[in-house]
Amino acid sequence: MLCLKEHQRKNKSMESNRIYFVTILLLSLLNFASCDSENDNLSDSEQLDEWKCGFHNGKQLWTGPRGGCYYKNSNGNITYVDRSECNC
Repeated sequence: MLCLKEHQRKNKSMESNRIYFVTILLLSLLNFASCDSENDNLSDSEQLDEWKCGFHNGKQLWTGPRGGCYYKNSNGNITYVDRSECNC
């Protein structure tokens, strides 16, 4: 009878350790997933979505968040140019 109780106590302890480990793992993953490696210290209005990268025919060139190179015409529309034109 003593061996059975000891075995049950060890199983409860192992289960508690398993639950603790899974909880820590999930919390770590949630923390990692919520981290944004860039612009951590910037507010939403300060985060950069595009960067100035030179000129093309007198118009300011921009590089977007996915690396596209473009300029904005007088209507505000975007016209893409070859990435080699951007000097970023």
